[in-house]
Amino acid sequence: MLSLVEKIVFVIIALSAMGASFITFGKMFRAIGRGTQPINWKDALLNFSKGLKVFISQNSLFKTRPVIGFIHALVAWGFTLYLLVNVVDILYGFIPDFHFFSNYLFGKLYRLFVDFFTVMVLVGVAYFLVRRFIVNDSRLIINEPVMLSAEARSGMRRDSFIVGCFILFHVGARFLSASFEIAKNSADSFQPAATMVSLLWSNLSEENIILFEHITWWIALGLILGFLPYFPYTKHAHLFMGPLNFMVSQERSSMAALEKIDFEDDSIEQFGAGKIEHLPQKQLLDAYACIQCSRCQDACPAYETGKELSPSALEINKRYFLNTHLDEFIDGSIPDAAITDILLTDEAAWSCTTCGYCVEVCPVGNEPMLDILRARQDLVMMESKFPQDAMETFDKIENYGNPWGLSPQERENWMEGRDVPLMREKKEAEVLYWAGCAGAYDSRGKEISQAVVDVLNEAEVDFASLGNEETCTGDSARRIGNEYLFQMMAEQNLETFDKYKFKKIVTQCPHCFTTLKNDYSELGANLEVVHHSQFIGELVSEGKINPKSWMDEDVTYHDACYLGRHNDEYDAPRDVIQSIMRNGELKEMEQSREKSFCCGAGGGNMWYEIETGERINHNRFEQAAETGATTVATACNFCNIMMEDGMKVTGNDDNMKVVDIAELVAQSLSK
Repeated sequence: MLSLVEKIVFVIIALSAMGASFITFGKMFRAIGRGTQPINWKDALLNFSKGLKVFISQNSLFKTRPVIGFIHALVAWGFTLYLLVNVVDILYGFIPDFHFFSNYLFGKLYRLFVDFFTVMVLVGVAYFLVRRFIVNDSRLIINEPVMLSAEARSGMRRDSFIVGCFILFHVGARFLSASFEIAKNSADSFQPAATMVSLLWSNLSEENIILFEHITWWIALGLILGFLPYFPYTKHAHLFMGPLNFMVSQERSSMAALEKIDFEDDSIEQFGAGKIEHLPQKQLLDAYACIQCSRCQDACPAYETGKELSPSALEINKRYFLNTHLDEFIDGSIPDAAITDILLTDEAAWSCTTCGYCVEVCPVGNEPMLDILRARQDLVMMESKFPQDAMETFDKIENYGNPWGLSPQERENWMEGRDVPLMREKKEAEVLYWAGCAGAYDSRGKEISQAVVDVLNEAEVDFASLGNEETCTGDSARRIGNEYLFQMMAEQNLETFDKYKFKKIVTQCPHCFTTLKNDYSELGANLEVVHHSQFIGELVSEGKINPKSWMDEDVTYHDACYLGRHNDEYDAPRDVIQSIMRNGELKEMEQSREKSFCCGAGGGNMWYEIETGERINHNRFEQAAETGATTVATACNFCNIMMEDGMKVTGNDDNMKVVDIAELVAQSLSK
């Protein structure tokens, strides 16, 4: 189809585009390489099948917004198909009378697929352009008071417009080129859409049809060549960087578990991440994988209650900072810039409840929560910039072994009136019951601990408690950023564990559950830890206890983030609740299970107050009240505290109550 001159020009442009692309892609990966904790590219290649699965299936898009996700998947599939289409079109342009298996079934199916997906891509991209620029979908907007850099604020719309128009004109020009080819030859039943458009050219001369075929061919392929070098600077890079992000992701014991810091290594000069180059390479790759869809803030408790944090803004700010200062960042000449000056504010860093929603729903495997946890480590251990209440919490944990600051000798007070064997007397037990700080010191927590013990005794479980030997797991210290204090508490507990023999630990606190099971494994421990909802569920299913069905009122269950999202346990608490239901019904809140909304206590927020915006627990309790249920069931001491506070503040304390699932079962056993 092309003349000799056209072929020469195309080759020159193509070689130039590839050379420029080599430079720009190289800069992108050199920027990623400036991070800490180098990516193991050999392991990443071994994970190729994982990335390929995400790339082909686009299944990560359907966690939330399924309709929009499907439209996006159609665009992605169509654009992926166009990788082959562009190669075929180049061959068509360079080889006279070339047609891709035109007389074979494969070639016919190829033309049909291309025709169908061309229309789908055009419709999908037009939809996304209208959604972003005309409808101004609120889910794509990052609201005040979130910090969004000037570069990001203007660049988001500009880049979305450029990418949208590129796809629209590239695919559209190729579609028109196919229609001109059909008009030049004859109708093609395997290209119904292009054939319909070709009817518009019936009055054109053959010379004009050939001319327009050449023009549209050049527009379609020329746009690809022109866009390639610009590709790494656009959000469209997520098409390939997203699957790559899944390939380089490390297996973690839980989504909030960070690697152990060796405080005895004198060569370590930086704890946490104070600057963007302190982030691991994977976290820098996150910026290039970001699709800017803002799914991560849809149920972010901080963002949804009007605080300064948006995990979406964090990644977008990171991306535009790298784009703006790329050369300086690569060669290390960039001026000092703190993460809390360029990615998020100090208050935003402390607003995160580490609920994990942003990590759970991200379609490209980004982990903004880890950026925040690393920033907190820097703020606490390097800068000493953190809320005053957090300082008091650290002091209480270090000096008293609990964040309440109460005497260690009072840890056994909750046991009064209950038969609670002590490990220091038994030395050995099947189950070590871990009450936790809240279970030992909080007034409602004590009642929950007593209910758990009642259930254990009813089932004749061989158990014992550490009593006064128990001390804080260090969960809050670690989430707030004091890794040193966390390790100190962990070592103390592990030394205590070594004194006794037991097979498993049972606890009603998901924060203790996660820390003992997952975080301690990062320190080399190998503990079998079971949440009380799981253990009680096993007792019921094995017939060791027989709860009576007595609940006639409707119940709604609040998913604890550290039980559900962090440990993928959603069914056990619901099964326990169902075991005591008679005429009542278990009613789900609008945001439940994987899409649940945090109570607001996680990430250390239990111990300090973020005054900006609405209280998270008040928002959550209103969701519970909307179900019409009179009982709110929890499976977490912190959740119980926060939901009870929400119940009182929202004026529902006269007609609703908050109970732990263990209390429901204990009550059924006493009937």
